[in-house]
Amino acid sequence: MKQQQSKIFLLMFFFLSFPLFSQTEENIGSSDSIVMLLKEYSKTKDGNLPQKAFLIAEQTKIDSVLKKTYFDFGLQSYFNKDTANIKLTERKLQKLYSQTKEPATLAKRYYYKSLFHKVQLRADSAFYYLHKSKNISIQLKDSLEATRRLLSMAAIQFFEKDFLGSEITIIEGLRMVEPLEEVFFTGLLYERLANVLFITERQEEARKYYLKFFELQKRIPKVKLKYEKVRLNLHLAKTYEAEQNYTKAIEYFRKCLLVDSVKTKSTYRYEGALEGFSFSNFMLGNKKLALKGYLEVLKSRQARGHKRGLIFSYSLLGELYADDNKKKKAIFYAKKALKVAKEIRQSAKTSENLFFLSNLVKGEKGRQYLAARAMLNDSLYKRERGLKNQFAKVRYETEKKEIENRLLKQENSRRKLELERQRQQKVIGWLLAGGSLLFIGFGASIVFNRRKKMIFEAKLQQVAIREKERQQIAKSLHDEVAGDIRMLHLKLATNKHLEEAGKLEVIKENVRNLSHQLSSESFDSVTFKDQVINLISDFFESNIRIKIQEIDAVGWLKINNSIKRTLFLSIRESIQNTHKHTQATALVLEFRETKKAVFLTISDNGQGFDTAVKQKGIGLKNMQERIEEINGVFFIESALDQGTTIHIQIEKYGT
Repeated sequence: MKQQQSKIFLLMFFFLSFPLFSQTEENIGSSDSIVMLLKEYSKTKDGNLPQKAFLIAEQTKIDSVLKKTYFDFGLQSYFNKDTANIKLTERKLQKLYSQTKEPATLAKRYYYKSLFHKVQLRADSAFYYLHKSKNISIQLKDSLEATRRLLSMAAIQFFEKDFLGSEITIIEGLRMVEPLEEVFFTGLLYERLANVLFITERQEEARKYYLKFFELQKRIPKVKLKYEKVRLNLHLAKTYEAEQNYTKAIEYFRKCLLVDSVKTKSTYRYEGALEGFSFSNFMLGNKKLALKGYLEVLKSRQARGHKRGLIFSYSLLGELYADDNKKKKAIFYAKKALKVAKEIRQSAKTSENLFFLSNLVKGEKGRQYLAARAMLNDSLYKRERGLKNQFAKVRYETEKKEIENRLLKQENSRRKLELERQRQQKVIGWLLAGGSLLFIGFGASIVFNRRKKMIFEAKLQQVAIREKERQQIAKSLHDEVAGDIRMLHLKLATNKHLEEAGKLEVIKENVRNLSHQLSSESFDSVTFKDQVINLISDFFESNIRIKIQEIDAVGWLKINNSIKRTLFLSIRESIQNTHKHTQATALVLEFRETKKAVFLTISDNGQGFDTAVKQKGIGLKNMQERIEEINGVFFIESALDQGTTIHIQIEKYGT
């Protein structure tokens, strides 16, 4: 019985594995296209690019390619704050999960759902889906993935002022990750724990964990330790500042400021160190030194548009001028701080500046500031209390469900034992049925591929018919229209109508050129390589160098003539564009072939253009339409002063 089952399993494995052996090479081009689209999306934030990448990935029908594409573009959508594509990623993962039933995919789906709510500033919903994602990772015994979710949960709790909840979440993460002896995420947990201890006024403990964090940073390869030392000293300085030990704080702030190139290489840390250095000096009575530092930090933050930092700069300047009895300036900067705080929804700083202004401004206006602050604080208190309760409720309900699940598992185990004997009798029958389904599926796959091939060949035939029509038009233009114009030109010249004859000569040349452009290139008598070389010779100029790479690596004799013509016309259009528009001195044509597709990359070193602003010209649009007409992929990559690269991929169905 066992030997028979083993043979059946081996047979099933063979049929399941057979289609996979031929997929690696043909998907190289698809992966390259997806990587290029991701780079473009990170630069341009064009919301259409993720959908294009998803389409290419889905055509491969490989789960690993699909998942990586969804994960990469979903995360980049979060960085771009592109809510539509975060939502699209979440739906794609839901569909993939419904097909594969892989819990890890469901965990990722919940993660991207949490990112969607995070961008929408819905902390409770973001926390809820992070919690669901984390629990699935725990069930899968993926401690590292669960730790990542716990880090994100702790961050939400910290920013919503649930410091106790954040501390509990961090400790849960440390219990999971420390046995793995992992460095990066363990260090981040120590740093976040130190932040909680700092904000809850446990500075000595905070310093201990900041130092543990730095020790782990030393073990990460390629980390620039001098900037990480700045990060550490900045943390330590803030703890001494919180203890009002301003002399000690200045010592550590100065260590940060003295690090070579920190101002340019780690600007935001330089700003934090200079601001802390200035504040500590202000508290020690060195107002002139403090003002100089505050103004430098303000200028730096204004230059890079760092709004959150500007709130602190404006607030500190307001306090300094108020202490110096310069009331107008104090009010001016306090109002600027209030405006930016409201703009980016920094409720705590809004409350602080309302209170500050209520003390500076007398009369009714001052009372209005105070009333607004009281109303805001009341709403903040209710929101913080509501979120803390919500976070606790999520944990309670999850723990309750876990207990119920354990009881259900025990009941299910008992039932499974009862059913096991019956299942064993049915296993062989199911395996045989599964083998039959595999044969049916394999046959259906063959039919599908044949149908796909027939559709592609029909498209190539349509292209060939149109080329024949163009050739007939070109022949008529050359033999009939140009001939008639030639006879009329001779008559005008004979009758000494020289001006009219000259204009007619121009028209004749235009008709002749048009007939040449419409005429088809024959790849039967002259090879594709020779046609390309002849084309380059026609466009030869001393100020531009055209280079061909790997053209002999492609088996052109087996490539359909319609595909070769499409590539030839694309090359011709690119050379013409290079001569007319790009001011390039070099053009490179690079060919590549896989089992299923042929690739052409055309790149120049010209002036380039911004693809997010400038639309494609008619030549490029025609090129794209020709390629996509035969199921090809066309992608253009360009930037100002960085040249232009065109990527073309055409599958070789029917060749």
